[in-house]
Amino acid sequence: MLADWNALTWFFTIPLSFLSVAFPTFFLQRFLHRDGWGKSLGKSLLLGVVAAVPTSIVGSPVGLVLLTWAGILRAKSALAPQTFHTPAHVPPPPISIEAQVIATTPLPPILPHAAPISSRRVEPWWVKLVIVLLLCGTILLATRMVLDHTAGIAAKFRQAHITETFTSALPKLARTPGGNLELATSTSTETLTRADERTIAWDMIYLGKTVSEISVPVTYRFHLQLRDPWKLEVVGNTCIVRAPAIRPSLPPAIHTEGMRKHSEAGWARFDAREQMAELERSITPRLTRLAGDPRRLALVREECRKTVAEFVRDWLLREDHWRQDRFSSIKVVFADEPDAKPELAPAAILLR
Repeated sequence: MLADWNALTWFFTIPLSFLSVAFPTFFLQRFLHRDGWGKSLGKSLLLGVVAAVPTSIVGSPVGLVLLTWAGILRAKSALAPQTFHTPAHVPPPPISIEAQVIATTPLPPILPHAAPISSRRVEPWWVKLVIVLLLCGTILLATRMVLDHTAGIAAKFRQAHITETFTSALPKLARTPGGNLELATSTSTETLTRADERTIAWDMIYLGKTVSEISVPVTYRFHLQLRDPWKLEVVGNTCIVRAPAIRPSLPPAIHTEGMRKHSEAGWARFDAREQMAELERSITPRLTRLAGDPRRLALVREECRKTVAEFVRDWLLREDHWRQDRFSSIKVVFADEPDAKPELAPAAILLR
C-alpha cells in the first residue's frame, strides 16, 4: 500500500524538488558567481535533475564518487601553476644630469622583456584533508559492499554452518502402517492466477491491476491404504472386491523445469514481484486441494479399479484360485462408492 501512495506523491515531490534546487542554483551561478547564461543554466538543470530523482544520491556510492570527483577537480584547478607577466613596455630608467653631460654617445636603448614568474598556490590543509577523507570513505564503502556480497560464501565454510546444513539435510522418515498400494497417476498442466486491483481516494483514483500467473506441470498420484478394511464376496465364478477408498498422495509432484511465470502491473502498481512471491507460496496448498477434487478422482477411478483387480488376481494366482472352475472374473467397488451395485458393474478383469 505504501508503494501505491508513493506513486501518487511523486507527482508533487519530483517537480517541487527540481524547482527548489534548479532556480536557486541558476541565480547563484549567474548573479553571484558571474557565470555565463549557458553555464548557469546547465548547472541548474543538472542539479535539479539529481535532486528530483526519487532515490538517495548523496548517500549512495554514486553520490560519494561524484563528491570525490568534484573535490579532485577543485584541487587540480587550485594547484595548477599560474604565470604572471610584467607589462610589455617598460620605460627606461632615468639618467642623471651628470651622466647626460659627460656622455657624448647615446646609450643603447633597453629592450623591453617579460620576466615570467611562476608560482604555485598552496591549497589549505583542510581541503586536502577533505579529499583524503572522501577517498577513504569511497574505498571503505566499496569494500563493505564487496564483503556483504561475499559474506554468504564465507559463511558456508564455517564449521557451525556445515554442521547445521548437514543436520537439516537429514531426511525425516515417517512409516505408513500397513503400507500403501499406488493405483494410478495423472499428469496435467495447472495454471494459477492471482489478480489484484487497487484504488485510492474513495475509489476516485484507479491505480491499476496487478495480474500474476504461473503454469506448471503437476503429477497427481492416487493410492489406497492396505490396512483399511477389505471385503471379498463370491458370486458364482466372480470375486467381488470391496476395496478401501481412493486417496490422493500428498503433496502432488511439481515439475519445476516446465514452470512458466508471467506478471503484469498497472500504471501505478509496483508490487508485481510481491504478488508473484505470494502466488508461488500458494502453489502447494492450492494443488493439494485440487488433488482431492471429486472430479479428478472420477478421471482416474477406472484405472484404479483395474489396478486393484490385478492386485487381487495376483493373490488368487498364488493361492491357485484363478482358474475356470474357481474364479474367472473380478469386480471392484471402492468404499467411497456407496451407491454402486456390484451385480450391475462390469468386470474389471476377466480370465482369458
